[in-house]
Formats: sequence, C-alpha cells, structure tokens
Amino acid sequence: MHQHHRRTSARLVALCAALALATGACTPAREDPPTQTTQARPSQPYTGPALQAKAGPIGAKWDWSRFDSFTPFLKSLSGGATFYELVWCKVEPRPGERDWSDVDRVVDSARGLGYQMYLKIRVGSCWATDGRGGHLRGKKGKTASAMPVDMAKYGAFVRDAVRRYAAMGVHEYAVENEPNAANFWEGTPEELERLVTEAAAAIREADPKGLVVDPGVSSTAYGVAIARRLLDGGHSEEAVAAYQRYYTRRFPVRGRKLPQAHNEAELRAALQGEQAATNLAYLQLADRLAAKGVVDIRQLHFYEPWDNVPALVDYLKASLPPRFPVQAWEVGMFWVGGNDQPDTRADEVTKTVSSLLAGGVRPVIWLPLAFDPAGRNGDEPRYGLLDPDGTARPAADAVRSIAAAASRASSVRPVRAGSASGVALGGEDGTTLVVWSDSGGATVAAPPSDGATAKTVAGETMTWGAAGLPLTAKPVLLTVPIAPDRALRLIG
Repeated sequence: MHQHHRRTSARLVALCAALALATGACTPAREDPPTQTTQARPSQPYTGPALQAKAGPIGAKWDWSRFDSFTPFLKSLSGGATFYELVWCKVEPRPGERDWSDVDRVVDSARGLGYQMYLKIRVGSCWATDGRGGHLRGKKGKTASAMPVDMAKYGAFVRDAVRRYAAMGVHEYAVENEPNAANFWEGTPEELERLVTEAAAAIREADPKGLVVDPGVSSTAYGVAIARRLLDGGHSEEAVAAYQRYYTRRFPVRGRKLPQAHNEAELRAALQGEQAATNLAYLQLADRLAAKGVVDIRQLHFYEPWDNVPALVDYLKASLPPRFPVQAWEVGMFWVGGNDQPDTRADEVTKTVSSLLAGGVRPVIWLPLAFDPAGRNGDEPRYGLLDPDGTARPAADAVRSIAAAASRASSVRPVRAGSASGVALGGEDGTTLVVWSDSGGATVAAPPSDGATAKTVAGETMTWGAAGLPLTAKPVLLTVPIAPDRALRLIG
C-alpha cells in the first residue's frame, strides 16, 4: 500500500473515533479542493508616506499584485487589519536557503498604510514534509500542508519568522488555514493539534506579546455545527430551519457534500455524511485548542447569508470559554448567480458587517476587496467591494461609512428592539446607528436635539420627521448627537 493511502486511512480512522459519539459517522471526507487557475503575479510595494491611524475593527484582504488600483480606498480603512500567508516551503524551498523578500515587502507596505498585519504560518509541501501534502496546484503553485518530518526544525523556523516580523510590528499569528479542506491540510486532527501546540510554544517564546490564532475552519463547516447543537438540545424544527438557511446558496453547487434536509430524519442523515463528520471534527479541535489555552483567539471565516450571523454567534459563545476573543479574518458574500443589483449587494454587506460587530466579533476583514476577472472564477461568486479597476461599489461606500463610525466609537452595542436589528457605534459625543427591520413595524423616534442625520446605504438623505423614521428591510445609517444608551432608546 502506498504511503498516501496509509495516511488517508489513518485520517479516516482518527476522524471516525473523534465523532462516533456525536454523529455516528464513520466515512469523513475533506472539502473539495477548488481548481486554481490564476496566474501568479508579483506583489507591489507601497511607496507613499506612512499613515498613522487609530486601530479600527474593519479591514480587508486584497491582491497585492493589483495593489496600486486599490490604494485610495485602502487609505480610507487605514487602522484596520489584514493578513498574509507565510509558507515555510515557499520561504525555504531548499534546506537553509531562505528568501523572506515577498513577505517583508507585504508586511512593510501594510505597516506603511497603517494596517494591523496578521500572518498565517503554513508548512506547505516540500523537503520539510518529505514531499507529503500534494503536488503544486495551478499557476500559483500552492500545496496543502502536512506534518513536518523534523518538528525541531519546524519550531526553529516559526521562532525565526516570529522574531523577524515582531520587529516589524506583527504580533498575531495563525497556524495553518481551513484544515477541513483537503487543499490546505493533509493530515489528521490529532496531527494538527500537535502542530498548533508546537507552533504556539514557539510563537510565545519568540514574542512575549505574540498572540496565537487557531487555523480557522472554513465557513461551510458552521452550518452542520449549528444544526447539531440545536438537535442535541431537542430543537429539531429549529435545527432543520437553521441548516437549510445556512446552506441555501451552497446547495446548488455542493449538494452532493451538503445535501438538503427537509425534516429531522433527513437532517440526521446529512449530519452523518462524510463532509459533515470532517467539519465537526475540526470544529471540535478548535474548541479544544481554546479550552486548553493553546490558542488565544478563535479565527472565524464566514461567507454565508447575513441572517445566519445570530445563530453563528450563539454557537460560538456556547462552544468557547467565556469572553474568548473571536476575530473574523475572512468575511465575504458567496452567491453564485445572485442578485447583481449593487444596492442589494450593499444592503447585505452592511447587514453582515454590522451583525458581526454587534455580536462582539472584531476585527471583521472583508475578502476579497475587489473582483478579479482574471481569477479562477469569472462569475464572481465571492463579492468584492471594488470593481477590478479599484472603483468603489455602493458596498464599499457602506463599509467605509461603518468603518469611520467604528473608528470613532468607544462603545459597540447590538440593536435589539422589537423587530429592529443592527449595531450602535458611539460615545458620549454621538452615536451612529446602523439599523433595519426585516419585518417592518419598527420606528426610530425623532432625536431630542438638532444635528441628527439619516442616510441610506447608498448615501441618499432621508427625511426624519416629527413622528420618527420608519424602518424597513433596507439598512439605514443614523447619526445622532447623543450617547449610545440614549440613542438605543429611540428605537421602538
């Protein structure tokens, strides 16, 4: 039997053991790896004046090879966060031959723009893994990660990387990425736990200020976890509804791995499927890493419809230690063949970002920043805030407005008043309310003093009469010259 087959069999056995009690599943699988066709292009450096901005809770992830087109918009989010992938096998393709130049250039440029830079440390596949992890994929030449042959050398590399980039202002490091996807991790949950534990020790040794972030399970994993939790709690109807709602845009493209479930029996069958078992195994690992203190931060990836955020936040709070930080390193909108109206997209982006902030998740990093027509998916299944040439779409204007209000805010509060939802961002001098009411019936009363403004996401001024402002499913941005506590009392 070939070595690859032996490792695959070991992975299946380990996943089954981890999930036998929870699901009864014994045929776990990995997320299907996407086909990569994008031409690799060199990153562009930022050469402008260094920007100094107050840290803010909204950031973005962009293609550094097209960076010049995005600079004007990126400056408006200065103070936000971004991340970059640091792959051992790319930095050191042959033993002892290291080239840090690409990562150096990106980290230095992000710092110049005033961004908080996070790094994802991945192993990749090369001499360090004895070739395990798979062949080069596509023109970007990416490989899945596998366990290093020599863990001492791995720890030494991580320490060297962290010392280098701590000196450049980087203090957050994730270990690997989306391990439930076969194109990112070729190994078992147990192997990954050992790897993360080793890396965490190396990070903390190299940088006393360093924070360790978990690998970040893919967005598609959370629907089965939410449904599993509701089923276990005896809420079968809610579980079915939550599962269907979460995957509504995935069924047309991943129906084989994520089948629809219209009743409890179908849901239980879906949760015993191969991909569901894998997803649950790696989410359980993420919970365990947090509970044991191996990691300091939970990394969230989320690309589903915005109305899943409340259930997602509830699941995270129930799964993690109290007040455990959650950062959304990847947030976007997956919608194949979806509504192409820019205002509709902007409304959903607004609700997604606002709901995550209201749920205590920060920062929120939007990915991708811009649509790339030369990328692997020309139909733009993941929505960019910018056109390919860097022109801001209405969604970008909405995010920019929320980011500006959030950067000034000393308080971030959820809006939960009747049918109204949203977030309140403010301080003693004033508050910005990002609010909506999907069922209608909610109204924002006229503020007690002058200086209030009301605008749509598209920037159109709204009339705020003496009887107040009725809310609809379209979010609005209201600025009032009063503190958040008083501003929240206006909604009813």
